[in-house]
Amino acid sequence: MKTGNKNGMAIVTVMAFIAILSALAGILVNYSLNHVQIARTRSDSEIALQIAEAGIEHAATHIASNGVVPASWARTVGDGKYCVSIVSAGSITSCSFVVSGAININPNNRPDYEFSVTLPDNSQITRDDLTKTYQGYAGPATLVHVKPKGNGNQNMLLVNSQPFVLYNSSSYDISSPNMAVNIYNDRIVNGQAKGQWWISITATSAQISQDGDLLPGGGQSGGGVGQSQKQYSIVSTGTVRGQARSVIVEGTKRKTWADFALWSNNNRNIYFKSGEKFYGRVHANTCLYFSGDPEFFEKVTSAYNGYGGSTNEVIFHKGFIKPVNTDSMADVDFTSLRSSATMVFTGTTYIAFSGTNMIISNSRRGWSSYVTNIPPYCVIYVANASSGSDLYGDAYVAGVLDGRVTVVTDRDILITNHLVYASDPKTNPASDDALGLISKRDVVVTRTCPSNLFVYAHIMATGKATSSSSDGSFGVENYDSRPPSGFLTVHGGIVQDYRGAVGTFNPSTGRLVSGYEKNYTFDERFRTDPPPEYPPLGNELIFGRWKDR
Repeated sequence: MKTGNKNGMAIVTVMAFIAILSALAGILVNYSLNHVQIARTRSDSEIALQIAEAGIEHAATHIASNGVVPASWARTVGDGKYCVSIVSAGSITSCSFVVSGAININPNNRPDYEFSVTLPDNSQITRDDLTKTYQGYAGPATLVHVKPKGNGNQNMLLVNSQPFVLYNSSSYDISSPNMAVNIYNDRIVNGQAKGQWWISITATSAQISQDGDLLPGGGQSGGGVGQSQKQYSIVSTGTVRGQARSVIVEGTKRKTWADFALWSNNNRNIYFKSGEKFYGRVHANTCLYFSGDPEFFEKVTSAYNGYGGSTNEVIFHKGFIKPVNTDSMADVDFTSLRSSATMVFTGTTYIAFSGTNMIISNSRRGWSSYVTNIPPYCVIYVANASSGSDLYGDAYVAGVLDGRVTVVTDRDILITNHLVYASDPKTNPASDDALGLISKRDVVVTRTCPSNLFVYAHIMATGKATSSSSDGSFGVENYDSRPPSGFLTVHGGIVQDYRGAVGTFNPSTGRLVSGYEKNYTFDERFRTDPPPEYPPLGNELIFGRWKDR
């Protein structure tokens, strides 16, 4: 009997031990499965972020290629999808509603849910379309209506980058002129929808109604109006198996020609010489020539695989790179500049800046020293006339500017005296004064200009008015016969097709023989804030603020 009792106790003990091990194993399995699920969720969230960034790249390519904005798309990428929208606004999180994220259309498969999407052609996708064979939709939309029903609430939708609680018992309407949606099922088997239906939404300038009541804060965006350069904001939402991440990029702009301190298509045989300092990007499509110890604080590039003179003493702080790809001003669009103009004159026009005013003379308008205010972000276009006297679209400019102006001409721009800002950006970084000078032929410093001349502007002499290879220059009239005239200070930048001369020097002594010494400094503000409507530089972009959720 005692032996039996001991055996029975041993069996009980073993069984209890096995039960404990089984329980522990169950706990470990559940723990492991939970961690697998957590890891999977984290992985899907990270993939969703990468897919959202792919949408940003798509939008950036669209902007860089001068695509139409506003625009929106939805695309499939691997196991996920993105919805992306672009709007013409420097900031979208500070104005109206920005909507991104995903909604489970009918989480509990209830028959009384509501769902419809209105497309730009006014056709609709409704709940009746969400059958097993429906392939989904990815593209633009103008209105989303949803009442998910089911138990609990949803929080995968973001409004102005903040979680927006979606009550499943309420109905919602989201409308926007800039909206992309993606309707999909989270489980497809043999081409048939077996899981739950979702909609991903990306929208800017949106209005949101809950149970028919418009939520405060919606409305059209005012961002980007009246800015000196077009700015864009991009919203992209990536979704993978119900996990959604959004990326917002605000203040995206195209780089402009004002990014260059000195650019020439044909550098000719003009030398950079001792004592000259250059603080911005320098580029030529042909050979660059050096003498002595000029100093370059930014990258110097040439499309020519060589150089003239000697670089032994030249100081390149960020290198001299050659050969590089050839740039071209072929895409500078004078038709677009004219259509953007605030004021258009025909024939020879004289413009003297005087603070916030301009004094303008133009015989075809009958204006003689006519005084007018400088409009905000002003573009002045001086066009050729088709008949009569005074045919050529030339502008004579001088004075002190308090404002932001770009002067564009069908032929020449002629500088007749000092041309400076009311607030000097060299001593006052807060200065917002800016001047752009863009000519179809030449920009010329006339013989009447004083010694030690100051010109504050970014200058483009495109040479597009004629077929002459020597047109498209910034230079000094009578540079080789004018007596030595001190320094020509240009604060801004110079872009020219055929590099013009401003003076001559003795190569043995380095001393000035005629004309001006160069004193060129780059206006750093123009990298991100160029003069009004400045021409874009190829497909290069500047990205502003990034936010991911």
